[in-house]
Amino acid sequence: MRIYHSVRLGALLSVVATVPAHAETDLTGKWAGPFNGVQVEIPVPAGPFGYESGETRTLKEPRFVQTTLQINFETQQKGLAVGTWNAGQFKQRFVCAQISQTTWNCVDATGRASIEVTSASEIKVCYLDNRQGAQGAGCALLRKSG
Repeated sequence: MRIYHSVRLGALLSVVATVPAHAETDLTGKWAGPFNGVQVEIPVPAGPFGYESGETRTLKEPRFVQTTLQINFETQQKGLAVGTWNAGQFKQRFVCAQISQTTWNCVDATGRASIEVTSASEIKVCYLDNRQGAQGAGCALLRKSG
């Protein structure tokens, strides 16, 4: 019996030794990479007196975009992070909360993002945007710079 217990204990300890300790992923710093997204127009419903003259009543085709996304995580502490994202002419501050060892949820003034940490130097960011009159979605694979 003692031999079996020693083998079981040794096997258990070797499994526990290979499991990484839960640590907060360090996001601080600058990240950049290609962003691919799509935006669709959501028509404004007619008011009580119908549409005002000159208002559009037809939907436009979806608009696909490609741009460079830059994110700067300025500070991070106890599973919370604050930063700024920049894509072309758009710039926005955001906050994030870590929900697992590799996943973060973020929010800014008009949308939400999820971040998946794929390695210490690479993250996948997907963003959902809901502005008046339009909705958008997109993803980017960003690499840590500097």
